[in-house]
Amino acid sequence: MSDPIPVPSATIVESDAGLAAACRRWSKATAIGLDTEFIRERTYYPRPALLQVADAKGVVLVDPLRISDFGPFADILNNPAALIVMHACGEDLEVLDVMTGTTPQRIFDTQLAGAFAGHGFSLGYRDLVAALLQTSLDKGETRSNWLQRPLTPAQLHYAALDVLYLGPMHRHLTQQLEQKHRLNWVTEEFDHQRRARAEDSHPTSAYRKVRGRGALTPPNHAALRALATWRETEAMAQNRPRRHVLPDDALIGLARTLPGSIGDLASVRGLSSTARQRYGPTLLDCIAGARSTEPAELDRPMNFRPHAEVLKLLKAAAAQSAETLDLPPELVATRRGLEALLTIRLRDDSHIPPEFNGWRRAGITNALLTCLPKKAHD
Repeated sequence: MSDPIPVPSATIVESDAGLAAACRRWSKATAIGLDTEFIRERTYYPRPALLQVADAKGVVLVDPLRISDFGPFADILNNPAALIVMHACGEDLEVLDVMTGTTPQRIFDTQLAGAFAGHGFSLGYRDLVAALLQTSLDKGETRSNWLQRPLTPAQLHYAALDVLYLGPMHRHLTQQLEQKHRLNWVTEEFDHQRRARAEDSHPTSAYRKVRGRGALTPPNHAALRALATWRETEAMAQNRPRRHVLPDDALIGLARTLPGSIGDLASVRGLSSTARQRYGPTLLDCIAGARSTEPAELDRPMNFRPHAEVLKLLKAAAAQSAETLDLPPELVATRRGLEALLTIRLRDDSHIPPEFNGWRRAGITNALLTCLPKKAHD
């Protein structure tokens, strides 16, 4: 291992004036590294605990518990000329949204870029630092209580390291991706993943997160969608984890039995007496509304068992494409994506799922399409 990049003493910002001054500095940078620390154990939304930013002049640690005006930082995130470098930024984007009401316009995710550059799928920050910069980092304060005050010197040191190497990694990865002619692939894929996360985070998509829904019939699925949408909205309103509002097994029990009265609720597995008293009429309204309408296409899950051989061919074709392109198989195509591709052919649909357009179209999608059964009118 080479000598690590020296860690400067980080600047601590604990006031609106201090943040505004730091933002004036960052507004002149073409790229900044960004990370967050947060706690999310008893709340629906993450609780911001620390904001770390690095530019060419050093590291700044912002204490969000002392800040009341994040407007100047929101302006930084909304600046289309500023590139925000982050690592595995999915949860961090939620934190930034809670903190500032917005998320960055332009993001370079080093984890995603690392996968396209040939460093493996879903590589952690420390492993990628080691691979690119030959620098070893320990895990340190990973499981710290970041809401405690004051933060310890060890926590502050760990937090600074988490952004210190983002700039150098961005430069290395950009060079490697340009050599492979894949820099635009990273942008396309990140945009796709961002849209997919936004869709998945909408309350109407919450039913996809419920375990055990696969065995339900279409009418049961319609009830589950209504119940899961209500639970997600309620969890957001109460700022409580969704499982604290109602557990998954209660939603499945309600959707399977479709109770029609308060008395019927007593036999639903996982539904506590407290939940029955608090939510009973609302749950019955959700179920009644679902029963009064025809199940939608979403409520008719595809049975893939008769098509196991086609899925096997799709998986093999995806693996071959991954080998040819020297990409992680998980990046080339997920099982969910392959099933979506098969579903549209079985339902005689002409569109292609969004993830199979763009950079995948020529080298991957066309190979996958040859594995699909012919359309009914072909």
